[in-house]
Amino acid sequence: MLRLVENHSLPRTAAFFDLDKTVIAKSSTLTFSKSFYRGGLISRRAALRTAYIQFVFLAGGADHDQMERMREYLSALCKGWNVAQVKELVAETLHDLIDPIIYDEAASLIEEHHAAGRDVVIVSTSGAEVVEPIGEMLGADRVVGPREGVGVVGGVTREVG
Repeated sequence: MLRLVENHSLPRTAAFFDLDKTVIAKSSTLTFSKSFYRGGLISRRAALRTAYIQFVFLAGGADHDQMERMREYLSALCKGWNVAQVKELVAETLHDLIDPIIYDEAASLIEEHHAAGRDVVIVSTSGAEVVEPIGEMLGADRVVGPREGVGVVGGVTREVG
């Protein structure tokens, strides 16, 4: 006699983590500003301005409007960047810059969620060229955030989606 077994599998669950100032101690994009300066993507003035923005971000004194202005500034700053160059600069400096600023508690929570069979999703407003390598390094199953589009000459254009 053939007996049918119903599949009552549990639905997949996921744990979502905000990247900046939750998993890592700083803004992921701003952390790479020195690398972007050395790589010729930003000017000295822009590097100094991003250092100031990082200070305000770390101090936690930015309100919603200030955070929105910072996001807009960074978004405008990266327009026209060569995507391959950004990926290369991030890959070259990823471990040196990000490893020291990962919160131990966040890394432990990510491991616990994986051990419990949950997907881990990293959420950020930073671009994919920055967030995806960090997510991979942290063992995240997915990252969610703005997608960078490639312009006519291989430059970055921001597309939130």
